[in-house]
Amino acid sequence: MNLADVTSAALLIRFALGPKERPTMGSPYRALLDRYVTDTGFAEIVSRVADGLGLDLRQPTPLGLLVSGRGDGPFAVTLENSGLPIRTGQNRLQDRRCFGLVLVAVAAFAYPNGEALIETGSPTVRPVDLERFLDRNIGAVVEAAVGVEDELDGQLGEAARMWQDLPEVLPAQHGGLKRDCRRDYVLRTLEFLVTTGRARREPSLDDERGKTYMLNDRFRVGLAETTESLVFAALARGSEQESD
Repeated sequence: MNLADVTSAALLIRFALGPKERPTMGSPYRALLDRYVTDTGFAEIVSRVADGLGLDLRQPTPLGLLVSGRGDGPFAVTLENSGLPIRTGQNRLQDRRCFGLVLVAVAAFAYPNGEALIETGSPTVRPVDLERFLDRNIGAVVEAAVGVEDELDGQLGEAARMWQDLPEVLPAQHGGLKRDCRRDYVLRTLEFLVTTGRARREPSLDDERGKTYMLNDRFRVGLAETTESLVFAALARGSEQESD
Protein backbone atom coordinates (compact mmCIF):
# COMPACT_ATOMS: atom_id res chain seq x y z
CA MET A 1 0.00 0.00 0.00
CA ASN A 2 1.34 3.43 -0.98
CA LEU A 3 1.63 5.54 2.16
CA ALA A 4 0.98 8.67 0.11
CA ASP A 5 -2.42 7.19 -0.78
CA VAL A 6 -3.19 6.75 2.92
CA THR A 7 -2.35 10.41 3.49
CA SER A 8 -4.59 11.39 0.57
CA ALA A 9 -7.42 9.23 1.91
CA ALA A 10 -7.15 10.85 5.33
CA LEU A 11 -7.14 14.30 3.70
CA LEU A 12 -10.32 13.48 1.77
CA ILE A 13 -12.02 12.44 5.00
CA ARG A 14 -10.77 15.63 6.65
CA PHE A 15 -12.43 17.65 3.88
CA ALA A 16 -15.61 15.60 4.22
CA LEU A 17 -15.80 16.35 7.94
CA GLY A 18 -15.62 20.10 7.37
CA PRO A 19 -19.19 21.45 7.07
CA LYS A 20 -18.01 24.45 5.05
CA GLU A 21 -15.66 22.56 2.72
CA ARG A 22 -16.82 22.25 -0.90
CA PRO A 23 -15.23 20.36 -3.84
CA THR A 24 -15.03 23.39 -6.11
CA MET A 25 -13.48 23.11 -9.56
CA GLY A 26 -9.69 22.87 -9.35
CA SER A 27 -9.60 22.43 -5.56
CA PRO A 28 -7.67 19.63 -3.81
CA TYR A 29 -11.00 18.38 -2.43
CA ARG A 30 -12.42 18.05 -5.96
CA ALA A 31 -9.35 16.16 -7.17
CA LEU A 32 -9.52 13.71 -4.29
CA LEU A 33 -13.28 13.25 -4.67
CA ASP A 34 -12.90 12.54 -8.40
CA ARG A 35 -10.24 9.98 -7.60
CA TYR A 36 -12.48 8.38 -4.98
CA VAL A 37 -15.21 7.96 -7.60
CA THR A 38 -12.98 6.58 -10.36
CA ASP A 39 -10.22 4.67 -8.52
CA THR A 40 -11.57 1.59 -6.71
CA GLY A 41 -8.25 0.94 -4.98
CA PHE A 42 -8.16 4.44 -3.54
CA ALA A 43 -11.84 4.18 -2.57
CA GLU A 44 -11.02 1.03 -0.59
CA ILE A 45 -8.25 2.83 1.30
CA VAL A 46 -10.64 5.69 2.10
CA SER A 47 -13.21 3.17 3.34
CA ARG A 48 -10.68 1.46 5.61
CA VAL A 49 -9.42 4.73 7.09
CA ALA A 50 -13.00 5.85 7.69
CA ASP A 51 -13.86 2.53 9.32
CA GLY A 52 -10.92 2.84 11.71
CA LEU A 53 -12.11 6.31 12.69
CA GLY A 54 -15.66 5.14 13.38
CA LEU A 55 -17.10 6.85 10.30
CA ASP A 56 -19.62 5.59 7.77
CA LEU A 57 -19.26 6.78 4.18
CA ARG A 58 -22.57 7.80 2.62
CA GLN A 59 -22.12 8.96 -0.94
CA PRO A 60 -20.29 11.54 -3.04
CA THR A 61 -22.44 14.53 -3.99
CA PRO A 62 -21.83 18.00 -5.46
CA LEU A 63 -21.47 19.11 -1.83
CA GLY A 64 -18.69 16.60 -1.22
CA LEU A 65 -18.31 13.16 0.31
CA LEU A 66 -21.01 12.66 2.92
CA VAL A 67 -19.93 10.88 6.08
CA SER A 68 -21.49 10.26 9.47
CA GLY A 69 -20.05 9.29 12.83
CA ARG A 70 -21.10 6.05 14.49
CA GLY A 71 -22.71 6.31 17.88
CA ASP A 72 -19.77 4.66 19.63
CA GLY A 73 -17.05 6.64 17.86
CA PRO A 74 -15.30 9.97 18.42
CA PHE A 75 -17.22 11.64 15.58
CA ALA A 76 -20.69 10.77 16.83
CA VAL A 77 -23.07 13.72 16.76
CA THR A 78 -24.30 14.54 20.25
CA LEU A 79 -26.14 17.45 21.80
CA GLU A 80 -22.92 18.56 23.41
CA ASN A 81 -20.94 18.82 20.16
CA SER A 82 -23.69 19.50 17.63
CA GLY A 83 -23.70 23.27 17.93
CA LEU A 84 -27.25 23.50 19.22
CA PRO A 85 -27.37 26.16 21.97
CA ILE A 86 -28.47 23.85 24.78
CA ARG A 87 -28.47 25.71 28.07
CA THR A 88 -27.58 24.29 31.44
CA GLY A 89 -29.63 24.17 34.59
CA GLN A 90 -33.41 24.35 34.64
CA ASN A 91 -33.67 25.25 30.94
CA ARG A 92 -31.80 22.16 29.75
CA LEU A 93 -34.79 19.83 29.54
CA GLN A 94 -36.87 22.38 27.65
CA ASP A 95 -34.05 23.06 25.17
CA ARG A 96 -33.48 19.37 24.52
CA ARG A 97 -37.10 18.70 23.84
CA CYS A 98 -37.93 21.82 21.84
CA PHE A 99 -34.89 21.65 19.58
CA GLY A 100 -35.59 17.97 19.01
CA LEU A 101 -39.20 18.73 18.17
CA VAL A 102 -38.24 21.41 15.65
CA LEU A 103 -35.74 19.07 13.97
CA VAL A 104 -38.50 16.50 13.56
CA ALA A 105 -40.75 19.22 12.16
CA VAL A 106 -38.13 20.35 9.63
CA ALA A 107 -37.77 16.79 8.34
CA ALA A 108 -41.52 16.20 8.15
CA PHE A 109 -42.20 19.60 6.55
CA ALA A 110 -39.49 19.33 3.90
CA TYR A 111 -39.87 15.62 3.15
CA PRO A 112 -43.53 14.68 3.64
CA ASN A 113 -43.15 11.21 2.09
CA GLY A 114 -40.61 8.58 1.09
CA GLU A 115 -40.52 9.70 -2.52
CA ALA A 116 -39.36 13.16 -1.47
CA LEU A 117 -36.43 11.65 0.40
CA ILE A 118 -35.05 9.82 -2.61
CA GLU A 119 -35.44 12.74 -5.01
CA THR A 120 -32.55 15.12 -5.44
CA GLY A 121 -33.74 18.58 -4.57
CA SER A 122 -33.36 21.52 -2.23
CA PRO A 123 -36.58 22.15 -0.28
CA THR A 124 -37.07 25.67 1.04
CA VAL A 125 -38.08 26.35 4.62
CA ARG A 126 -39.29 29.67 6.00
CA PRO A 127 -39.54 30.07 9.77
CA VAL A 128 -43.13 31.33 9.59
CA ASP A 129 -44.20 28.36 7.44
CA LEU A 130 -42.48 25.92 9.77
CA GLU A 131 -44.22 27.49 12.78
CA ARG A 132 -47.60 27.15 11.07
CA PHE A 133 -46.83 23.54 10.22
CA LEU A 134 -46.08 22.86 13.88
CA ASP A 135 -49.23 24.66 15.00
CA ARG A 136 -51.37 22.56 12.64
CA ASN A 137 -49.88 19.26 13.75
CA ILE A 138 -48.87 19.71 17.39
CA GLY A 139 -52.24 18.62 18.75
CA ALA A 140 -52.09 15.38 16.78
CA VAL A 141 -48.59 14.68 18.13
CA VAL A 142 -49.83 15.10 21.70
CA GLU A 143 -52.86 12.91 21.09
CA ALA A 144 -50.85 10.19 19.33
CA ALA A 145 -48.51 9.92 22.33
CA VAL A 146 -51.27 9.10 24.82
CA GLY A 147 -50.82 5.59 26.16
CA VAL A 148 -48.01 4.59 23.79
CA GLU A 149 -45.24 2.27 24.95
CA ASP A 150 -42.56 3.45 22.53
CA GLU A 151 -40.14 5.68 24.45
CA LEU A 152 -39.38 8.07 21.59
CA ASP A 153 -43.06 8.58 20.71
CA GLY A 154 -43.85 9.20 24.36
CA GLN A 155 -41.10 11.76 24.77
CA LEU A 156 -42.11 13.42 21.50
CA GLY A 157 -45.55 13.88 23.01
CA GLU A 158 -44.01 15.43 26.12
CA ALA A 159 -42.04 17.80 23.91
CA ALA A 160 -45.21 18.73 22.04
CA ARG A 161 -47.03 19.52 25.29
CA MET A 162 -44.10 21.65 26.40
CA TRP A 163 -44.19 23.45 23.04
CA GLN A 164 -47.89 24.26 23.46
CA ASP A 165 -47.10 26.10 26.69
CA LEU A 166 -44.54 28.41 25.06
CA PRO A 167 -45.51 31.87 23.75
CA GLU A 168 -45.18 32.40 20.02
CA VAL A 169 -42.80 35.34 20.43
CA LEU A 170 -41.04 37.15 23.27
CA PRO A 171 -39.67 40.47 21.96
CA ALA A 172 -36.43 41.60 23.53
CA GLN A 173 -36.15 45.13 24.88
CA HIS A 174 -33.61 46.24 22.27
CA GLY A 175 -34.92 44.26 19.33
CA GLY A 176 -34.81 40.61 18.40
CA LEU A 177 -36.25 37.82 20.49
CA LYS A 178 -35.81 36.51 23.99
CA ARG A 179 -35.27 32.82 24.57
CA ASP A 180 -38.15 30.56 25.59
CA CYS A 181 -40.48 31.30 22.70
CA ARG A 182 -41.42 29.18 19.70
CA ARG A 183 -39.97 31.47 17.05
CA ASP A 184 -36.60 31.63 18.75
CA TYR A 185 -36.35 27.83 18.77
CA VAL A 186 -37.29 27.68 15.08
CA LEU A 187 -34.74 30.32 14.08
CA ARG A 188 -31.95 28.83 16.15
CA THR A 189 -32.59 25.37 14.71
CA LEU A 190 -32.45 26.62 11.13
CA GLU A 191 -29.25 28.55 11.86
CA PHE A 192 -27.82 25.37 13.39
CA LEU A 193 -28.49 23.55 10.10
CA VAL A 194 -26.69 26.35 8.22
CA THR A 195 -23.70 26.16 10.58
CA THR A 196 -23.41 22.39 10.15
CA GLY A 197 -23.63 22.61 6.36
CA ARG A 198 -27.08 21.02 6.05
CA ALA A 199 -28.80 24.17 4.83
CA ARG A 200 -28.00 27.62 3.50
CA ARG A 201 -29.60 31.02 3.68
CA GLU A 202 -31.22 32.20 0.45
CA PRO A 203 -31.73 35.98 0.78
CA SER A 204 -32.86 36.18 -2.85
CA LEU A 205 -35.99 34.21 -1.91
CA ASP A 206 -36.88 36.31 1.14
CA ASP A 207 -40.30 37.95 0.97
CA GLU A 208 -42.96 39.38 3.24
CA ARG A 209 -43.03 36.06 5.06
CA GLY A 210 -39.43 36.52 6.17
CA LYS A 211 -36.12 34.68 5.75
CA THR A 212 -35.71 31.64 3.52
CA TYR A 213 -33.52 28.62 4.16
CA MET A 214 -32.73 25.90 1.63
CA LEU A 215 -31.95 22.36 2.76
CA ASN A 216 -29.40 20.31 0.85
CA ASP A 217 -28.25 16.73 0.35
CA ARG A 218 -26.26 16.83 3.58
CA PHE A 219 -29.58 17.07 5.38
CA ARG A 220 -31.48 14.66 3.12
CA VAL A 221 -28.88 11.89 3.01
CA GLY A 222 -27.89 12.40 6.62
CA LEU A 223 -31.49 12.64 7.80
CA ALA A 224 -31.12 9.60 10.05
CA GLU A 225 -28.08 11.11 11.74
CA THR A 226 -29.70 14.52 12.14
CA THR A 227 -33.06 13.37 13.43
CA GLU A 228 -32.54 9.96 15.00
CA SER A 229 -29.41 10.55 17.07
CA LEU A 230 -29.94 14.19 17.99
CA VAL A 231 -33.68 13.96 18.41
CA PHE A 232 -33.53 10.80 20.46
CA ALA A 233 -30.93 12.45 22.69
CA ALA A 234 -33.03 15.59 22.92
CA LEU A 235 -36.28 13.84 23.69
CA ALA A 236 -35.70 10.42 25.18
CA ARG A 237 -32.67 11.35 27.24
CA GLY A 238 -34.35 14.56 28.25
CA SER A 239 -36.34 12.57 30.77
CA GLU A 240 -33.08 11.87 32.61
CA GLN A 241 -32.63 15.60 33.20
CA GLU A 242 -36.15 15.83 34.56
CA SER A 243 -35.39 13.31 37.25
CA ASP A 244 -32.07 14.92 38.28
